Amino acid sequence: MTAPDPERTTPVRHLYVHFPYCARKCPYCDFNSHAKREAETEPYIDALIEEARTWAGRVVPETIFVGGGTPTHCDAGQLERYLAGVAAAFDLSNLREWTVEANPGSVSAAKVEALRRVGVNRVSMGAQSFHDHHLELLGRIHGAADTARSVETLRVGGIERVSLDLILATPKQTMAEQVYDVERAIELAPDHISAYVLTYEEGTVFTRRMRQGRLPPPRPERELAHLHRVCNALDAAGYARYEISNFARPGEESLHNLAYWRNVEWLGLGAGAHSHVAGRRWKTVDDPARYIESVRAGEAPTEWSESVEPALQLFESLMMGLRLIKGVDLDELSTRHGLDVRDTQAATIARHAAGGFLTVDGSRLRLTPRGLDVANAVIGDFYPE
Repeated sequence: MTAPDPERTTPVRHLYVHFPYCARKCPYCDFNSHAKREAETEPYIDALIEEARTWAGRVVPETIFVGGGTPTHCDAGQLERYLAGVAAAFDLSNLREWTVEANPGSVSAAKVEALRRVGVNRVSMGAQSFHDHHLELLGRIHGAADTARSVETLRVGGIERVSLDLILATPKQTMAEQVYDVERAIELAPDHISAYVLTYEEGTVFTRRMRQGRLPPPRPERELAHLHRVCNALDAAGYARYEISNFARPGEESLHNLAYWRNVEWLGLGAGAHSHVAGRRWKTVDDPARYIESVRAGEAPTEWSESVEPALQLFESLMMGLRLIKGVDLDELSTRHGLDVRDTQAATIARHAAGGFLTVDGSRLRLTPRGLDVANAVIGDFYPE
């Protein structure tokens, strides 16, 4: 089996692994996840380990991130088998951070022990809310009490680095409920908190319900009010906002996600995973059954592959990097991509700086607080002609 791997001089330093199975598909979710396909788990694990082996010697990860789906939606033995099997393919001597996503309803002492045995040192858990009626609306399999129980289980089991996800401005959520959610998350003292405003993604149950009038449509002013309230509460509690939706105690930023936001190379393994290596990017097939068949046949399970032109690479670095509160170093981007945005997009920079959305400090370009509120619109203006 071969993968779209251009000739390389340095190994890939960031690895993503996708586990696509869930107990139930959440109605707002547009990730590549599949429910009630437990019979595929064992053959999927076999295929995942085999795909990892094809990259042996070409990946020396500093970070590993296992996402889904729900990576903990399997028994402890299966969890340990696929994590250890993937890890065995690579040199982990430079590994600094190994994150596994988890659902509070699928965390157990046995699974935490498995995580520790293979070397996982960080867990990102989808709390989403601390109100059971909102969790029910969001289609979650866990209750509010499960998050606190799972955080305790992780810590007792030796996983010290814990991140919690919250979803903001959910349908009919009051500001008082939003404040309670963030205060409850802070009480659990995670190292990192991600707070995402709910978005209605195409193809999801939520979007269909919204168009049928069964859910209220999004209101930007309401969403910003919720986001600002959460930002203020997290700042007061010692969580610095380092990306539009991410907050961390000092030194606890997600190293893996920082690699994405800095648009460096990463390899993705598993059904639906994306990769970006040596000026090419590609995506594996979404359907786990097709993925399994391709790997068994010794074929690369690739849905599409393309070369990325320098102008588009530069835009992608801006698109991701401007999400960071520190913004981007234009000198570094110019060296990396061979193009200088100060030449190619001078008018765009000047217009948004004059409008109070961007600021330039030496070689660093960043969004202002006002710009962060309309980041997608500002960043979209940098798209190359």
